[in-house]
Amino acid sequence: MDFTGIYENENFYKHKNIEWLDFRELQGVYGYCSQQARKSIEDKIKDLSPEGIHFIDSGNFHYVSEFWIEKIKQSFILVVFDHHSDMVQPLFDNILSCGSWILNSIENNVYLKKIILIGIDEKQVSLIPKHQDKVLYLKNDDLENLEVWKKIDDLLHRYPLYISIDKDVLSKRVVQTDWDQGSMQLIEFKILLAYLFKNSHTIGVDICGECANEVGLLNEIKEDDVFNKKILSFLKEEEN
Repeated sequence: MDFTGIYENENFYKHKNIEWLDFRELQGVYGYCSQQARKSIEDKIKDLSPEGIHFIDSGNFHYVSEFWIEKIKQSFILVVFDHHSDMVQPLFDNILSCGSWILNSIENNVYLKKIILIGIDEKQVSLIPKHQDKVLYLKNDDLENLEVWKKIDDLLHRYPLYISIDKDVLSKRVVQTDWDQGSMQLIEFKILLAYLFKNSHTIGVDICGECANEVGLLNEIKEDDVFNKKILSFLKEEEN
């Protein structure tokens, strides 16, 4: 899903069986999604399955994950790797944004049984609505919380899952995004993903967090490309 043109500067997907969706001319999509833009995006993916691996450009378009999980018509859990909660109440009612899409999904998706946030920043925890019993989280500095993992393990054996990845959960030493980032290392990330794949059926995966598509960021774009190639290869191995 190409919103900024950045994927034209990357090679990780070449020689793969892909579906290219061009949204570069679409207005009302950057950070927030207008109703008109939402309809255009949903129309373009209406015949596509939530299964598979979806690359959805920068974190400013993370709300697109909501459109993919709306296609799931069975009980499921959503696992989100993200440095942010994405559960901020929007300034205006009914406005979908990259910072509110999880909250919106909780309120509107009847098939969504639980949200698991992995790598969330300590300061973001306070943004999770109080008494939100649909949310489990592992903080950036407490990824080995056994109490939470016991609950997650139980859920993995009861429901299939959809995985949404924002690369800002990772350390800047791994990859550069255009948002503030966490400290997760690549090996930690792979171990957690492998655990999820092993213990439940994964319906689909989406990945955002590309850096800005700017001439001065060619090194960062190259890092994005290398990371995307690694994670695509890893995910395809785990699928098998």
